[in-house]
Amino acid sequence: MRLPVAAALLALVACSRTTEGPTPRLQGVINPRTRNVTPPRICSGQGGERGWRVEVAGEGFAPVPGDALTDEPIAALPEVTLRGPTTLTLERERVFYVRPELLLVDVPTRDSTPPVELLAGSYAVEVSNPVGGSASLADALVVVAPPVVTRVVPPPDGYSFGSASPIVIEGTDFQPGTFPVIVLRGADGTTQSLFTLSVASPTRIETEIPPGTPEGTYDVVLTSPEGCGATIPQALTITYERLGTLTVSPRFGSELSNQTLTLTNAPTGEQRAFSGAPELFLLAPVKTAPAEVQRIPLRDITFVSPTEVTAVVPTCSGFEEPGIDPQCRTGILPGGPYALEVADPGGAVGEVPGIQGFTVTEAGTEGLAPGCAHASPSCGATGP
Repeated sequence: MRLPVAAALLALVACSRTTEGPTPRLQGVINPRTRNVTPPRICSGQGGERGWRVEVAGEGFAPVPGDALTDEPIAALPEVTLRGPTTLTLERERVFYVRPELLLVDVPTRDSTPPVELLAGSYAVEVSNPVGGSASLADALVVVAPPVVTRVVPPPDGYSFGSASPIVIEGTDFQPGTFPVIVLRGADGTTQSLFTLSVASPTRIETEIPPGTPEGTYDVVLTSPEGCGATIPQALTITYERLGTLTVSPRFGSELSNQTLTLTNAPTGEQRAFSGAPELFLLAPVKTAPAEVQRIPLRDITFVSPTEVTAVVPTCSGFEEPGIDPQCRTGILPGGPYALEVADPGGAVGEVPGIQGFTVTEAGTEGLAPGCAHASPSCGATGP
């Protein structure tokens, strides 16, 4: 019996040499969120239950059937190991074979299930075929800590409505040379994206509030390119200097022609006078979209004095150039009174409230008192 057994063993050994799998070759690791960054960064925190998904590119990745004789056969996948400040061989459930040139890998974090603490630093990636060789790529990825935002420093001279307002975001574990996404989130859920000027250091980001950002209290939400984010609730409150009491004259104009008006500013105390020609908007619907209130810019704005400005209300033309449609089909919808928003070039803001605003009258109702375009016959003429 010994000779047949020995012969069988020799045959198995000879067969194993011919069935040995290939030796893989690694080309790189890719974070799908930052495909052009080499080496890619991944965050040691957050990432949900599965952690962060990365792609391992190369050649010769070769799974083989495993437990083929059982009722539930599985495949033996290539084994992936991270070697750096921490050494971690990933569980089989975190490695996904796509093709001989691509593996998908879920890298766990301190917030995944189960949690894994990967220390920050540079890591080599090693791939071993279940039947075959292994390959390793040094400095294949960099693990970084999640960013932390501690406070937002407002502009030294206050916020300006008409120009960008610089702010500084302070915290830890920012990544210089990267471009995080920074969003202001208002109490009503509306958001305003910021343009990142510079990640000046691991503790300082310099950015700016866009002109025209509405007043209010905002959360600051920062998301790093590799995926991790940080939020500081109610981080900043935006307020602007105020113009004085604003009034307009005349307070009404026909839908059949654009109307010139005078805007008067009466500042008291810390209120501001005009510093130049302001931006003026009428809050009203146009005939082509009667159900939507829009910010319609006034035209031909002229600075007369610190307390007086003239402008033209495009009652006939609306958003179009004057004179394009003599029938005024793109003009402002008759009605009102409509409120006005005012933004001074010096950064102060003001408004003419709706109750004291501008009314657009229908054709044939010229000369009626403001607000009488849709009123009862009791509305009388304003002059002889």
